[in-house]
Amino acid sequence: MPFRLEKINERPDEAIEKARNDTIERAKDVWGLDYADVSDGLYPQGNQIGRGFLRMDQCSNRATVAALRVLGGRWQTATQAGAGITPAALTGWADWLDFVVDEDTFIINEGIFHYGATPTIHEIEFRLSGITIPVSTIDDMYTLEIPRSYWEVPAVVSPKSSMDVNLRSDQVGLTIFEEFGLLGETIAKRSYLIFQNY
Repeated sequence: MPFRLEKINERPDEAIEKARNDTIERAKDVWGLDYADVSDGLYPQGNQIGRGFLRMDQCSNRATVAALRVLGGRWQTATQAGAGITPAALTGWADWLDFVVDEDTFIINEGIFHYGATPTIHEIEFRLSGITIPVSTIDDMYTLEIPRSYWEVPAVVSPKSSMDVNLRSDQVGLTIFEEFGLLGETIAKRSYLIFQNY
């Protein structure tokens, strides 16, 4: 896990591949299962380990994910109750994601994106496995044709570990509901990858 999530505007393919390969090896050790090498992890069979895109529903516990159905699988700045998040008065900080990673998956957080027309989110803070990562300012991302930024070194979060993400918006005390999300992938058991939470 990096000490600081430094942002860059181009996808760091080598760093992502290294994080993926290291995580695959860890997953094989933890679960004692084979990786779907023939399909590069995209089509695991039986009890194999595979990989897939990080989805919004994977950033919530299975017991509470039903409340996210109103989002239809889209990344949003929404709470588990389905409403937008409300940045606190005076500070603008709001809790966005706060969950424990499922026991059948590793999360590789590669970056962030925003596809909304009028972004109000300016800073992001991660607490991964109880370790608080220094705050990142993300305004430069909004000058790009496709507003997204990658971490120089992806952050890997292990099964049964906590992941908390806080956002800071200029809409202090107001409810925000924006198309903002995490870029990444999961290395997981096949049963987890094919599970339809919604």
